[in-house]
Amino acid sequence: MYFSVFFHPRCPALLSHTHARRTFDRALRTLPPALHGRIWTQYLLWSERKGGEAMVRVYRRYLAVDPSVTERFTGLLLSSTNNEPRPLEAAKLLLSLARKAARGEYTSPEGKSPYQLLEDWIEVVEKYPEEVGLDVEETDGSNAVFAKEEADAEAAKTEVSKPESASVNGQLIRVAGPPVPVGVDGNPLPTYNEEEDPLDRKKLNIEHIIQKDGLDVYKDQAGRLWTGLATYWIKRAEFDRAKSMFEQGMKTVLTIRDFTLIYDAYAEFVESLIGSLMEAIENGDEEDEGDVAELESELDVRMKEMEALADRRPFLHNDVLLRRNPHDVQEWEKRIALWGEDDEQVGIIFFWSILCF
Repeated sequence: MYFSVFFHPRCPALLSHTHARRTFDRALRTLPPALHGRIWTQYLLWSERKGGEAMVRVYRRYLAVDPSVTERFTGLLLSSTNNEPRPLEAAKLLLSLARKAARGEYTSPEGKSPYQLLEDWIEVVEKYPEEVGLDVEETDGSNAVFAKEEADAEAAKTEVSKPESASVNGQLIRVAGPPVPVGVDGNPLPTYNEEEDPLDRKKLNIEHIIQKDGLDVYKDQAGRLWTGLATYWIKRAEFDRAKSMFEQGMKTVLTIRDFTLIYDAYAEFVESLIGSLMEAIENGDEEDEGDVAELESELDVRMKEMEALADRRPFLHNDVLLRRNPHDVQEWEKRIALWGEDDEQVGIIFFWSILCF
């Protein structure tokens, strides 16, 4: 009943701020745990009204007891009512939820699937690329570290080691073999992962996460994942990197739906670049002839890229069908028809078709 005073519109700031927070904390310290649920309900509502650092700290404390409201917390972290949006913390929380849901350790109160949680994470990455992800140089360095770790792990698997056994006072002890983590009640302790720690300010390697948690798991959603990764680089103004993501996506997808999604996004991206360059040329000063000439040169390059992309579409479409079924005779015939009178390419196609069959 006393807490209701803090929610009254005419409650003075002297009571509704610091005094209210201290009263909530005192109630949690004084009352038995069986009554904490009634306190936390009012405490969370009060913190949402205050927003800012107070809301963040209250929710962090509550999540240690009940993580079921994590999705709501991520929405509050990104909402316009929050004084300082925290996209990196929200992204790490969503990534942790998506991974836990994929392992069966978390069930979304809103009925979201593991992929839907991952898609929510991608939307945060697309909206806040600078705050969440690494730049190109940092991404390349991180990719090299991950590649080395994977190579070391594969090498460790190939090594054949025979564990030796020994005994002390008749009890067998383990003196060799891979390390076994110490756990509680027979369950291993969770390993620390900086990608899922919302308090760790280190940014994320978006490429590695999408490959590991997205493309390797949700192969039927490859189109959305590739376009999301390319959009991330576009928002960071890394256009060459975005182009390579589009190209890599079109060369790896196995369905026409995914190919169409990537191709349409790629074409729209090139068209937007052309439109921006044309607008810059029109608004350019006559005195800056060197800059205008440079823009015109870049415009010619982009126009050629657009024409080349349109010319390649039938071949890329045919590639998708052949990757899905390399024994499709009709698609091989279409491939030959696409090359027309290019005898060299037709010979190469004939050679590969013999290998496939």
